[in-house]
Amino acid sequence: MGNASLVNANAKAEEDRSTISIPSRRASLVIDPVIKINIDVLTEILLCLPVQSLLRFRAVSKSWGHIIDSQSFRTLHTRNNKSDDAVTLQVYTTNFLQNILSIKLQHNGKSLMSYEAESLTDSSLKLVGPVKGLICINPNKFWVPIAICNPFLGQLKLLPLTTPPTSKSCGICWREVAIGFDEDYKVVQLMSCPKHRHVLAQVYSRKTGSWRELARDDGGLLDNLHSFSPYPIKSWCKNDHFAHWRVYRLKVGAGIVQEILSLNMKNEVFHTIRLPADYTYYYDSIFADDEHSFRRFVLHSRSRLDLVGIYESRCEGSELSWNHMMDVEVPFSNLDSEALFWRSGCVFIKYWRSLFVYDYRAHKFICKHVPPLGLVGIIEYSGSFVSLEN
Repeated sequence: MGNASLVNANAKAEEDRSTISIPSRRASLVIDPVIKINIDVLTEILLCLPVQSLLRFRAVSKSWGHIIDSQSFRTLHTRNNKSDDAVTLQVYTTNFLQNILSIKLQHNGKSLMSYEAESLTDSSLKLVGPVKGLICINPNKFWVPIAICNPFLGQLKLLPLTTPPTSKSCGICWREVAIGFDEDYKVVQLMSCPKHRHVLAQVYSRKTGSWRELARDDGGLLDNLHSFSPYPIKSWCKNDHFAHWRVYRLKVGAGIVQEILSLNMKNEVFHTIRLPADYTYYYDSIFADDEHSFRRFVLHSRSRLDLVGIYESRCEGSELSWNHMMDVEVPFSNLDSEALFWRSGCVFIKYWRSLFVYDYRAHKFICKHVPPLGLVGIIEYSGSFVSLEN
């Protein structure tokens, strides 16, 4: 290159360094003073990134922050986010002084948010979700409100208390909660009246800010459920329209039978799948691969405590049977406890004083572990921009 060309190139570079572009549709945005990128291209790249990265990238420039904070971008990211990047959240309980329970959500040892409620005990707390980055905290005590939170956005909302039957002759013996997503989030609660063997189903709507009762056209699927509280079934499928519970029903002549109760959040319709009779259900956990396929882990063997039985479902109509796939040995881990908490792609199953770690991508158990004191649960979590604010 001649001297004149070199001088011209240097002058052009200096001119580019002084260029400041204002973001607009089809405009160019300066990431580096020498490198330009089209706004549409930048937006498409950002849409592929997880929320935890985008929250950091807002600080790159005002233009990036303007794009990421725009409602149109966040709506598109919530609708189309296919990022597999996930982290693990740890939920701890502390501060039992003055009968107040402090619930802390942490990621990599960093506290994200906390929630305090009165008259709680550790055994009365359940975590539900996440769905689209939202987690429900269900205290199970009806005078304590259900909390819904988006930890990465730092938002927590207490849902209004409902007015179930409270007379002595018609009391509520349990409450279970599910969260789903259909254009916006939905929270559903089931409440049992033992006297009438009837379950009341209510759904919370952000638009109205209140609960409404689901239509009683379920063909009796919510009747005659046993006073045993349903067990929420964890799902690792990407379809957020379905919620599942394991329930126990009183059948005339058959005693107590087990079923999977499913709710399609989209059309708000219940259906049930009959489970085979098996009296080892006290020692197992069921997980949903999708709305019609399930996996079962028997966590306690009569012969060996370190064996876990793995079963896959075969469903014909409304009947389900289990195919025994294998028994695997799950040793106690010698790893540092913190190392397990940050591993993604895993389901964490608490059973008595053990925490089983299952890698659902590799379809294998990694280990079991003694959880630290005060740990309520560990959740695999992918963030979202779903806001709890109206």
